[in-house]
Amino acid sequence: SPSRGLGDVYKRQVICITIIAITGILLMKRYQPQPVLIGIGILMMFIAYEANWIDAILVESQSTGVLVFDAMDIVRITTSENIVNLGLMIMTCAGYAKYMEHIGAGTRLAHTFIRPLYRLNRPYIVLALMFLLNMGLSICVPNPLSLALLMMVTMYPVLLRLGVSPVGAAAVIATGHLMDVGPGAVSTLLIAKTLNMPVPNYFVGYQLRLYFLVAIVTAIAHFFWQKYRDRVEEPKTIDACESIPEAPIGPKLYMIFPLLPLCFILGFSQYGFPGVKMNVTLAMMLAFGIALLAELIRHRDLQAVLKSTTIFFEGMGNQFSYAVTLIIGGQIFAQGLVSLGIIDSLVSALQILSLNSVELTSVLGGGMLGLSMVTGSNVAPLFTLVPLVPNIVAHLGLDPITTMLGMQNGASLGLFLSPISPVMVGVAGVAHIKSVDLLKRTAVPVLVALLTSCVGIWILY
Repeated sequence: SPSRGLGDVYKRQVICITIIAITGILLMKRYQPQPVLIGIGILMMFIAYEANWIDAILVESQSTGVLVFDAMDIVRITTSENIVNLGLMIMTCAGYAKYMEHIGAGTRLAHTFIRPLYRLNRPYIVLALMFLLNMGLSICVPNPLSLALLMMVTMYPVLLRLGVSPVGAAAVIATGHLMDVGPGAVSTLLIAKTLNMPVPNYFVGYQLRLYFLVAIVTAIAHFFWQKYRDRVEEPKTIDACESIPEAPIGPKLYMIFPLLPLCFILGFSQYGFPGVKMNVTLAMMLAFGIALLAELIRHRDLQAVLKSTTIFFEGMGNQFSYAVTLIIGGQIFAQGLVSLGIIDSLVSALQILSLNSVELTSVLGGGMLGLSMVTGSNVAPLFTLVPLVPNIVAHLGLDPITTMLGMQNGASLGLFLSPISPVMVGVAGVAHIKSVDLLKRTAVPVLVALLTSCVGIWILY
């Protein structure tokens, strides 16, 4: 009957809201996200099956014939579906970034660009320019914490010697990876795969223009905000440079290695030579092979160079244990929500609100910002909710690309408004300041970046 059907809808909505709230509380309390998402996702499927809202957990062709086995086999199926393409791309990007750190290529690239800026001797102009440099390097160094720690070794001492306060310098460095963009960024790979769009097309066609706009506006915000706060706050005499460890610096030629994958990806695409097929994993492997050859020429020790490949594979393994398993957990959690009818409920609610594309992007982007602030991670919220977006926007007749772009930017910016995110904690620790004090210095520029991102999406797309 209609009343019974309506009752089922309300029951599903209550269960969904309750489960999402419980999941949020567990993540806020710093429970390991992967088992939380996988376990609760499977629980939702069991609930949906027992309530006769779904006929089976797995389709007949994949079913083991035992309900409990089917529930556990979801993990295997989801893992096998992701590890071949998206998972391998993410792992090779992480492995290459780790190897660049090992051979000092990233440090050499940073030193090469920082040296001319030091000669300006205008502290806050240098601060703004170094922020722009940091933003540029973030395309080549896809991990926010790795980039920040690299800049703490290279950029931080320069800013202190010019007279910028430790907390002001730390704020510029922490926010250098302001938006998770570039062919090697985990969230970029996820969204490009979800949209079934080539990574270069998404990067150049949608991310890059907005990235430049946000970078310039945020650099200006940093200039005025850090200068103002340094003037009104009492200067802190912290000799933080002494405790910062030295990072290895490779030969001058090594500065090209962090840029090689980007050159391969864009060079062999519609923006260069479209006749050659290139993908992210191949670009990383080619660049890694060239770097290994350079290391062999440099050290002339085949055994040592071959042994150094373990750095690359360790980076791949570390990323599998974090990002790739989060993809698996996020997709299983999303499947659980779908089994409870979350798509239909969201579509009905959004149809009632009559949101247009800009409004939907702002709402979902704001939601991602909040989740990222609370959890201290931009990856977990994105991998949980992005798989749901295509179905939602398809029912509403809206553009999924701009919606996901807004969600990606909101999730990225939330990291720098969270005192518990790894990049904020890491930078604050090296600079010997409290992460809450660092948050006070990042808040205004990040909010300016958020506003610029929303306006930019509205104007540009």
